[in-house]
Amino acid sequence: MVASQAFEARTIAVLADCHIHPGGGPDWSEAVLQALAGVDLIVTLGDMGEAAGLDRLARIAPVVGVIGADDQPDPRTAETLRRLSIGGLSLGCVFDPAAAGLAASTEPFAPADDWPAALEAAFGGPVDALLYASTHRPAAAEIAGRWAINPGSALLPAEGSTPAFARLSFAGGRLACEIVAIS
Repeated sequence: MVASQAFEARTIAVLADCHIHPGGGPDWSEAVLQALAGVDLIVTLGDMGEAAGLDRLARIAPVVGVIGADDQPDPRTAETLRRLSIGGLSLGCVFDPAAAGLAASTEPFAPADDWPAALEAAFGGPVDALLYASTHRPAAAEIAGRWAINPGSALLPAEGSTPAFARLSFAGGRLACEIVAIS
């Protein structure tokens, strides 16, 4: 069964692939933390690292997400698939969409055959946007009337990419997506 949650949020930040390991690896930079100010919810898509990194984000806004390969067990991110209802829209969250059968490839993103049906089967209902990770490279595109959004990594971007996260805004039953570069 897919974990489902409803949230009242106007703006959410989507983060992934940060690999936070305070004292022994990457930790949050002030630039990232400042860029997250004012969001109503933070969604993490895996490979966030230690729970201390989630705890730091929780001082900014509530945190929920899915687990990746480099994550300490944490109830906020224990699920492999999560469906969020925000602003009348449904968001499907997954670390690796290819492994979940939702994409033929992740870089570049290529949806699985009969993508709308694959999303509905995986998440237990229609999905307006798929939030995914595992590439460290940001991407956002509307495909067959649904968004596919990868926030990239705010700390460890793929070669040739800028540190980034995704900011999603909800108004009037519509989703707006911005990839926010961290300077």
